Amino acid sequence: MKKEKNVIVVCVDRDNDLGRKANVSGPIIGRKNNLNAAAKLGVADPGESDVNCIFGAVKKFDEVKQFYSNVEVITLTGVGKQDFESDKEINEQLDKVLTEFQADAFVLVTDGAEDDQVIPILQSRAPVMSKETIIVKQASEVESTYYTIKEALKDPYLARIVFGVPGILLILYYLFGDFSFQFISLILGVYLLLKDRKSTRLNS
Repeated sequence: MKKEKNVIVVCVDRDNDLGRKANVSGPIIGRKNNLNAAAKLGVADPGESDVNCIFGAVKKFDEVKQFYSNVEVITLTGVGKQDFESDKEINEQLDKVLTEFQADAFVLVTDGAEDDQVIPILQSRAPVMSKETIIVKQASEVESTYYTIKEALKDPYLARIVFGVPGILLILYYLFGDFSFQFISLILGVYLLLKDRKSTRLNS
């Protein structure tokens, strides 16, 4: 049985990417309007993280509706600056929403700590009962770096360098404590010199 409680799922575009890139003004109220706004922003800038955040808010809206009878989803926008002026705009948009839909609690969906600054604004009206951070799972640069490292570590020589040397240093530090720095430097220097001489002989 659903609880009789007014819950608003809130997404925040504090630097107003929606307005600057997709010509969409806040507040954006309702599931359909938010999906349309996300689609417009996605077409304008496919790499924009606010697109994922809005879709995340819509998904959260669908989840919350299973537990509460009166639920709404909104996206609030700032003015392109992350300061008092932006917070003032968000305050005004939230007041506009609350004239149409009174909130007993908020569920905040955000794409980073920057948008968390809206929490005091929400709490001045009603409690924030839940918060979810939307994280993009993969970025091309991160993914490429990960697989490059993964493939490189398949080389036994590189694997010994990456894992063996730090392992030796940690053991020596544990055994000799604060007096081990010179000894560690000596061992590491000898090791690298021997590897360098071996590599030189193989390449000659």
